[in-house]
Amino acid sequence: MPEAAQALAPMRPGALRALLWALGAVLLAAAAALAWRTLAAPPPYRYEPQANAADGTQTVRVLGGDDALLAEADIVRGEHGPVLLQWRAQVDDPLLYLSVPGAETQAVATVLARHRKPGMAVLAWWDTSRQLRHWGAGEMRFDQHLAQPLFVPQRWRSQQRQVAGIERDFWGAADAGQLSAFDTFARALVSSEDEGVRLLRSLAPAGGIVVLHLRDLVLLGELFAQRLGVSFQDFADSGDVHRSVRGVKGWLREGGQTAYSVMKLPDNRVRAIALKDDASAATLVARLLPLIGNRQDDVRGLTLVYRSGGYSVFELSPADPPS
Repeated sequence: MPEAAQALAPMRPGALRALLWALGAVLLAAAAALAWRTLAAPPPYRYEPQANAADGTQTVRVLGGDDALLAEADIVRGEHGPVLLQWRAQVDDPLLYLSVPGAETQAVATVLARHRKPGMAVLAWWDTSRQLRHWGAGEMRFDQHLAQPLFVPQRWRSQQRQVAGIERDFWGAADAGQLSAFDTFARALVSSEDEGVRLLRSLAPAGGIVVLHLRDLVLLGELFAQRLGVSFQDFADSGDVHRSVRGVKGWLREGGQTAYSVMKLPDNRVRAIALKDDASAATLVARLLPLIGNRQDDVRGLTLVYRSGGYSVFELSPADPPS
């Protein structure tokens, strides 16, 4: 047979199997080498606790592999591990966490402690819940550090398992039941009004309290990007209201956002948070929070009872008894 014809002849089954085995072995070796390099890489960051302050709080420094300061956290020791009171990213924000100004949460805790009925369930974001309990508001539906979501920089994405391990080792592990219930809570907020209220009632059939903050929009947008389109931008708060408003309005026009609100930050800054489309504006959380440009009529089953700073607090009515 001519050499050209031999080259075009079908490969024998045995030879084909040998070639496939060889290719598979090469791919497995490459995957193993990549996994080994990832696992053997030094941790991308570490937590370094500092001395306790007189009031019992403790500052924890988050240091990169080169000892650069990435963030600082104020914590107290709680029943289920450290309670995150404040998180201050020293690089691009958000990094890992995005917290609420502490004074606002203390004010809500005081109101709940004074007006909450015995046995009434409180549904709030997990870090808000842990802070409220610390400040004396009583039992919360979510009382563990759930680390949802984690804002992981692109440069750490290949070390996701290491990141999860660092967080678990420092903050403590959460049980599956709390994670599942919190997922239901978060999904309720990005659902339609009726479906969202139904899901909230599945967590609190006898009714309860729902605590939301404008910051929660950013967290929900990270968890459910397909359901809730959110963007945000920080601005200097110069004290000139008109100048600040012009800056925010210009940013909104450039992005074509549907509705927005503004929350105060430390160090004379404000954060504008906006929704990207009408579908996002129709979610339960967008209907409940005070967003300029969005509908402001009541949501059936939820009654506003308190609003201060970025917080809005609602009473959730009980589920209707079966007929």
